[in-house]
Order: sequence, then structure tokens, then C-alpha cells
Amino acid sequence: MSAAILIIEDELTLAKNIATYLKRGGYDACVASTGEEGLAQIESLRPEAVLLDYALPGINGLDVLKRI
Repeated sequence: MSAAILIIEDELTLAKNIATYLKRGGYDACVASTGEEGLAQIESLRPEAVLLDYALPGINGLDVLKRI
């Protein structure tokens, strides 16, 4: 089983590129485009790491980090 990494990034092209590189490196990469979506995925996925954008629609990255 590979380590799960969650990418919370609203710029979808960037998020997909990061996910592609991580998957090539053997990681299980998932993408969320909002802070709310990211928090929901954290609950279900329990990732080992989170790559988090600060400027997100809705709740910002700092608030997401505080909730994690």
C-alpha cells in the first residue's frame, strides 16, 4: 500500500500535474478543489500528507490547516 497524499488546490491544472508526479513516484494522490472538500476527504482518506494552497474559495488554507 502506498502513502496517500491529498492535494487541496483550486487551480485544477496545477493540482492534476502535482498528482501525476506523485503517482509516478508511487504515491496515492487525491485532489480536492476547495477547503471544505479537502476536509471531507481528510475524514475519509486519512492521508499521510496534505499539500495545501493558501488562497482557496470558501475557507482559506490557514483555516483548513487549523481544522486538520
